[in-house]
Amino acid sequence: MKINKETKIGIVAVIAFALLFWGFNFLKGKNILFTSNYYFVVYNHINGLEDASPVHLNGYKVGVVEQIKLHKQQRGKIIVRFSVEKDIQVPLNSIASIEPASLIAGKIINLKFSDSEKFHQKGDTLQGVVEKDLQSQLSDELIPIKDKAERLIESMDSVLSIFDTERRESLRKSLDNLKLITTDISGLVTEEKQKLAGIISNFESISNNLKNNNDKISNVLENFSNISDSLAQANIKSTVLNANKTLSELSQISGKINNGEGTIGLLIHNDSLYVNLNNLASDLDKLVIDLNENPKRYVHFSLFGKKDK
Repeated sequence: MKINKETKIGIVAVIAFALLFWGFNFLKGKNILFTSNYYFVVYNHINGLEDASPVHLNGYKVGVVEQIKLHKQQRGKIIVRFSVEKDIQVPLNSIASIEPASLIAGKIINLKFSDSEKFHQKGDTLQGVVEKDLQSQLSDELIPIKDKAERLIESMDSVLSIFDTERRESLRKSLDNLKLITTDISGLVTEEKQKLAGIISNFESISNNLKNNNDKISNVLENFSNISDSLAQANIKSTVLNANKTLSELSQISGKINNGEGTIGLLIHNDSLYVNLNNLASDLDKLVIDLNENPKRYVHFSLFGKKDK
């Protein structure tokens, strides 16, 4: 069968139109050769999101933004339609978050799946949020710093305004005096540098001595440990109790003596015994003296048995 020229031209035109249509959609991010599921998201603002912006899941591109238009019933709202690959199921309560694609420019929709075991149907509306980009975050952080800086400058201006010429001159002299003080301190440190070096050397010598006598120090500590163990093993409690008992008994004896009880108490509180003892001692003394002077009065001795009258 012979194809005429007009038919050939028509076939070429249809193929070219199909390629043009496919290429146009491909540049927009759509691939008409593959089927996909589409979903809707309603945003208050899209923060620069555009048609053909990619849709990511865990950093991997799974779809594309197909259409962006204003909501007809809710004023100020924006409807975004995006599609994902047909084999990807979106769980219920998942979030479509508009986030910056890079630090420079561009926005993407990042799908954040929930843990639900139920899934959205084709054409459902997902919950949408808009994450702040780097510029917005910097603005939010820098604006408070800017306000504080402005208030600080105003405070400094108000403080400086109270300084007249005389106060400024006084402040200058104070700064000069402070400079002189720091110079003197620096000179003093320089002059005493040798002494400081000697002190440091002494500390180093002491530390070396401690290091060299480490064994002796260990022995001393061990001896102290042994003494403490011996004290711990000794029956100190019983000794203290016996001492307390002895002191209590001595206290009772002292009380009886003070009350005049017993021989010692009577001897201390009654002088008659003392007087009698003194008299007895005096009589004995006299007896001894008389015995020495007149022994014949008390001792009778005779070879013949004669007795003196």
